[in-house]
Amino acid sequence: MTTSQKTPWQLRPARANEAALLSDIALASKAHWPYPAAQLERWRGDLTVEPAQLDERYARVAEVAGEVAGFVIIVPPQADANAEWLLDHLWVVSAHMGRGIGRALLMAARQLAAAQGASTLHIDADPYAEAFYQAFGAQRIGAIAAPIEGQPERQRPQMRLTTG
Repeated sequence: MTTSQKTPWQLRPARANEAALLSDIALASKAHWPYPAAQLERWRGDLTVEPAQLDERYARVAEVAGEVAGFVIIVPPQADANAEWLLDHLWVVSAHMGRGIGRALLMAARQLAAAQGASTLHIDADPYAEAFYQAFGAQRIGAIAAPIEGQPERQRPQMRLTTG
């Protein structure tokens, strides 16, 4: 897309009253990957966005024609101001995947963290999302065992994305 073309989406701050919608998007987006329904239900709490989180964290949504098509939330370090920021959520509605929205949300997260003085973002990635993050420069720095039924060897890649 050239700079003279208008993007088909816009990014804006998330609103606390959108927490339930964002939770639904996270769960539906996770279901895009071949996880069993029972496993998705076990993850529901991890995929739930609370209104207070949207007030306390840096959150942006992507809108397409007035509808939320995806969102990102990053978390500043709690104690050590020099510690890594955390990419807490990055989800795109399945119908909007492959259109650059995920990239735009990730770049917005990178810019938000950099503007606050962060040099890196830590990403606790789903295995299916690792290639996406690598495509934008994230480096794998380790893995956490995350077995699920039918996938006893499953691991979550731990990644680092520089903000500069």
